Parts: sequence; structure tokens; C-alpha cells
Amino acid sequence: GIRLYHQKCPLWVTYRMCYCVSDLKAEVKTLRGREGQTVTLHPGLDKLQSDSKIFWIFGPVSPDLFIVESQVFRGEIITEYKGRFQGRLQLDRETGSLTVRNLTINDAGLYQLQIVSEQVTYHNFIFTVYASVPTPNIRNTLHNHSGDRRLVNGSCSVVCSVANGKEVTLSWYRGVWTLNNASSPHQADLSLPLEMKGKNSDTYSCVATNPVSNQTTKLSIEEHCLQHAGMSKKNKHLYFS
Repeated sequence: GIRLYHQKCPLWVTYRMCYCVSDLKAEVKTLRGREGQTVTLHPGLDKLQSDSKIFWIFGPVSPDLFIVESQVFRGEIITEYKGRFQGRLQLDRETGSLTVRNLTINDAGLYQLQIVSEQVTYHNFIFTVYASVPTPNIRNTLHNHSGDRRLVNGSCSVVCSVANGKEVTLSWYRGVWTLNNASSPHQADLSLPLEMKGKNSDTYSCVATNPVSNQTTKLSIEEHCLQHAGMSKKNKHLYFS
């Protein structure tokens, strides 16, 4: 997991200046984002001292890479953006907030803001980046040899599937009611069967979700359940011929 270090008195050496950091407990904020989005990490401060030194540090597991260093030197603001984030970061010196543009999966990790004025303060962010969830696919589970769609023993059986990802859940809905769902951190694909019996005019949909997105595929009774020769033009309910 992600590790937060609060040593007794670590020594930070930047711009040939040394700061002894006392044992401070920093609040940890948890944030989520989606690939391609722009997200701002905000420490919740209204206004910093104008001569504050500001450092943003990043690491997938623990903060070990300086990505922003900003200070006032001889009346001039000097801000350096470092590492693979170059071109995608923007620091707000007034509040200390950091904007990250065009998020990638590799931007997930621990971000630490250090503000140096009379004392050093810390603000930690655990940031998770998700891919957009794929669109689920519905297919028949039973076919006859000629390829016609069949009602077998008065039922229609379909299965919904989706490529799995981080914290993806797959669910069947009848109207607004959840029928069942599935999720697994280990499977490459998620699959969820559905069987309908008798006359049925309800609306069914399969929904794939993760914490930042969702995709829905509606079940077509005509496409997935009614055989070509047995579909009534007047009544498109699920029925038996």
C-alpha cells in the first residue's frame, strides 16, 4: 500500500537551503480522476504568504520525486516543473494548489505538498486514476443450428459481459430495480447471465460502472429473444408459438 513517512526531523535540502521538519501529522485527502481529465489538488488554503517556498512531491507508493519547486528569489518568482509531468502541471502560488492536465493511469499515487515559511506544513493526497469503463455487450446463450433466435422451454437466456478493470461492477436492471451484479479484481472479463420467462414487457438493461464512469446497454427483446418466424407484429411481448 501507499506509505506516509513522518520522521522525527528529516532534512530537506533544496536551493542550498536546509529545513529541519518537526514531527507533524498531515491530513490525507483521497481523490479520484478519469483518464484524460483535468484535476486540481487543493490543500484548502485561502492564501499563502507571498514569499513561501512551495514543493510538490510525487511517488506511486511514497513521495520521493520533486515535480514542482517554487520560490521567490530576489523579488522574482521562480517555478520549476520537473519529471514526466512537464507540460501538464500548473501551480497556483496563491493557494498552493496543483492542477494536473490530461491524466494518465500512471499519475495515480501519493502527492505531497510542502509549504515552507516560518514553519513547514504538509498536505497529502492519495490519488487514484481510472480508465473509462467499457460498454457492456449482450449476447444470446442459446441458438439453434440455423441461427434463428429461440425460446427454449418458455425462457430467454442471455449473458452480459464487459472487459474488467479497476473496481468495475456489472449489473442487470429491470426498469430501475437491480436484479443482480458481479465484480472481481481477478477476472479478465466480467459476465452476468439473465433468464426471462413468460410474457415480458419490462425494460432490461446491463450497466457497467466504476467510481468515475458508467456505460449502459439495453436488452432488445426482438433481437435477443424472439425467433424470426414467431414474432407478432401486434404484440411484441415475449411469448410462445
